[in-house]
Amino acid sequence: MQFYSFDAHDPIVEVAGWKLSFQVITFENTYDMDPDRITLEQHGNRWHLRCSGLRWGGGQVQAKGSLTAMLSAEDNGGLRISIEASAPEPITTVKLLIRDLPPLRPLDLLDQPRSVPVDGLLDRYPNVLRLPLWMVATDIGILGFRCEDAQYRAKRFCAYAERMGALAGRNAVECLHDEDARCFDKTIRVPDWVLSRQTDPDGFRTQQLAFSEAHAGLIPWEQRTDMPNWARDLKLVLTLHGMHWSGYIFNDYAAMLNTIRYIAERIDGRHVLAYLPGWEGRYYWQYGDFRPEPRMGGADGFARLCDEARALGVHVMPMFGGNCANAWMPNFHSFGPPSYMKSATRNVFLGNQPDWNLSRAHDTGWQAWLNPGAPAWQTELTRQITTLMTQYSFDAVFLDTVEVWTNDPDFNIREGYHELVERLRAGRPELLVTGEDWWDGLLPIFPIFQQTAKWRQVPAWVGRYARLMGHICDGEASRGSTGVFESGYAPYERLPDEPHYVPTLAFVDGTLAGARDEIDAVITLAKARS
Repeated sequence: MQFYSFDAHDPIVEVAGWKLSFQVITFENTYDMDPDRITLEQHGNRWHLRCSGLRWGGGQVQAKGSLTAMLSAEDNGGLRISIEASAPEPITTVKLLIRDLPPLRPLDLLDQPRSVPVDGLLDRYPNVLRLPLWMVATDIGILGFRCEDAQYRAKRFCAYAERMGALAGRNAVECLHDEDARCFDKTIRVPDWVLSRQTDPDGFRTQQLAFSEAHAGLIPWEQRTDMPNWARDLKLVLTLHGMHWSGYIFNDYAAMLNTIRYIAERIDGRHVLAYLPGWEGRYYWQYGDFRPEPRMGGADGFARLCDEARALGVHVMPMFGGNCANAWMPNFHSFGPPSYMKSATRNVFLGNQPDWNLSRAHDTGWQAWLNPGAPAWQTELTRQITTLMTQYSFDAVFLDTVEVWTNDPDFNIREGYHELVERLRAGRPELLVTGEDWWDGLLPIFPIFQQTAKWRQVPAWVGRYARLMGHICDGEASRGSTGVFESGYAPYERLPDEPHYVPTLAFVDGTLAGARDEIDAVITLAKARS
């Protein structure tokens, strides 16, 4: 985190025991309230803050603009804040600062306290945080901060000790709201912030989820209509690794089918989902041009795999890149250039950049990240997937890296996934569409996520809305290979024995022969699930 090298002299407003400051941020500058133009009126348990002018440059220069806030007292010393602002240029962000606080220990996704480094601690939603909610432990109790935003726009939270001014040495929390980059304007209305004292973490989070259920489309698991009946009977997922980025084959289509046969002899195939990462050839390299891989058995071999799995009752789920394609593929020019994912200031988004070739350079210029809301990419991906579904009759689709998000000024990424899934399921009510990872804005779109506690902290409340299967970063049971996944190795562990996890077994070359006892044991556990 960076800080200004001077005291910004942000005016402080005291309301119901909270000391608050506000900043209005544009692409060009950061503004605070002009203290000479502030009025604060109280009416019972409500306050009306008005400021008819802004300042910049640490208060040295006045500017046109305004900020108004309605503040109302909540239970147990809490506060609800509605903010509107205007500025000389389009506004990207409005920051609420909570100041003059004791030492802070922000809680993680599992409500465990963390220390704050000297340079501060910053958490981003939705890239790290899964809800627009933050809690910090103090010696006087837990403080809570959450935003009731039905549009799932970006938020950031940070904590630090102030270095300059009258409050130097005291702590501050920043709560930042970003406008949708498609809608930047010189005026903004910020969704309500809710501040809480003596916070009960479970209760505070439940309030946020209740808001999302009532206003933002969040749907409890039992009420979902995008979950085919057959998918509710799943008890076991098989991760059948195909071809690594390097071209190394873990399982060709015949080997995948051999594993499926073994499993279907021990558990009813109707309860099994066969997940196929790297089925189309070189993992990630082939993204954007999905088809059966000749070296793995070609179209005939893939058709045999799908047909025989279906005859055994097993459901086949190939993996597709939801937002990534190889820019060096001959077909890329037809859908890629107008679809690049980008930041609000139009920096091209470069994504995860794995060290695919072990050059240690992490230089993946061929790996283009595309916005699923961009019409050209959405249409092309829909075309490729539906063509393959028609040809091979698989009844599930996995979309990779859907958790990746940026505030794209052209197309909303979350809305793009919603549209993509609707197009894929149009006329196919029995199609299951799953995705990687989760945050609250994706929970209404995908009923099952690839996820593991080793990859991301997973709080139990997620099970109210979705189910989780093992991630491909999980090591398989014979030697800890992660198959097509870039990390290469991870010690094998079973998934937690909890209702929202679907037991998952990963297979590379040698797994079936080298880990048969563990495979049979997990099958036995899966069969016992209700």
